[in-house]
Amino acid sequence: MFSPALVFSLCIITKENEEMNTFREILGPDLPKYCELRNNVHMLFLNIHNMWIGNQPLPPNVISIWGIHKKLEKPLPKDLETYLDSSKHGVIYISFGSNAPSTTLPQEFIQKLIRVFSKLPYDVLWKWEADEMPGKSTNIKISKWLPQSDLLRHKNVKLFVTQGGLQSTDEAITAGVPLIGIPMLTDQWYNVEKYEKHRIGVRLDMETITESLFSAAIKTLINDPSFKENIIRLRSIMADQPVSALDRAVWWTEYVLRHGGAKHIRAAGANMSWVQYYEIEFILNLFMTIVISFSIMIGSLYLCLRKFVFSKKVKVA
Repeated sequence: MFSPALVFSLCIITKENEEMNTFREILGPDLPKYCELRNNVHMLFLNIHNMWIGNQPLPPNVISIWGIHKKLEKPLPKDLETYLDSSKHGVIYISFGSNAPSTTLPQEFIQKLIRVFSKLPYDVLWKWEADEMPGKSTNIKISKWLPQSDLLRHKNVKLFVTQGGLQSTDEAITAGVPLIGIPMLTDQWYNVEKYEKHRIGVRLDMETITESLFSAAIKTLINDPSFKENIIRLRSIMADQPVSALDRAVWWTEYVLRHGGAKHIRAAGANMSWVQYYEIEFILNLFMTIVISFSIMIGSLYLCLRKFVFSKKVKVA
């Protein structure tokens, strides 16, 4: 019987094999298998804050470099800056990222959002990957590309409607902009759950979203100052680091070079097979011991009862 975890593992292995075939075409046929490369990783850098993954206990060769992707704030293009500056009631920014372009999403879902936006006093800036948007209301401005990190920092941006990608989430936290998360892929459900845990945003689902739910979420996030305060507080906590992400990455890279590797700080189970890691042999032995003990107990009970019943019949006779 296939479990979801096993099916997922098989899909990952298949994808890895496809990628390795591509790499071999570029780097040559002698490139080791993916599993061999994975078992020889001395240092792993994660662009995620430990707080965001529940402060999981990690081995010392797994280093968080959260924020390394962040860019210095740049001036906005003049037309975009003018648009944001001129907004009387504030701007709602909406983007579902590059993996789920807005133009590929169901029209029924898109039209629900448009109808809600048309009834609100806010301007809406929407990353839309086409020249035209069916049913677009007058307060919606579309663009195929936008400097997301910089525009989120503008004082008139009140809310970010996103799919919940990690980079978009990081950029919103850095800018201090509350979020409405509508997750669609991979880690987005996890990230959006964190919005609600930290009270920096709310989660809505594409399958169950209604105009009233979407409208209520927008009004709550914009009118309740606690969401803005919470995300600014979270930004302060996450950014409070002894050194920058880049400096941390450089130091640990040089550490590996200085010592000719870092196997000495790898987890003991890093190169174990799953059979060893999960103590399958021990579990099987324990299972067999329980089965044998239970069988002996049942057999003994059966013999005792049989002897008792037999002796009773003899006395009656």
